[in-house]
Amino acid sequence: MSKRLYSGYVSQEVFELVDFLAKREEISKTVVFPRRAIRYFMEGDRKIDPRILLTQRSDPAYIERKALLTVYIEDEQRKQLEAVAEEKGCNVSQVFFQVMLDYCVLLISMDSTGVNIEKKE
Repeated sequence: MSKRLYSGYVSQEVFELVDFLAKREEISKTVVFPRRAIRYFMEGDRKIDPRILLTQRSDPAYIERKALLTVYIEDEQRKQLEAVAEEKGCNVSQVFFQVMLDYCVLLISMDSTGVNIEKKE
């Protein structure tokens, strides 16, 4: 299977979680983590949080995405992300952000060791 470099913007918190969780789980942040994250997302309900779909930065619910996450994605998985984006009427970057967020949440729900969750007001 052919892999290609992909870069997508995520929130700083998700960027840091991916880095931390990849180290904690002893998996590659650039290959294995995204492969598993996409597989998990595609096997699930494929929902995109409405806040991720927001593009107006002035909207109070907009989630800031300033951290560029660069990974390798298999061609077949890239096509799957593109299909979801088309189905949901959004772009691949928004789907990618949801994919990475969902997988981080899954890993934290299974083992929250080393993660301090604070509720933002």
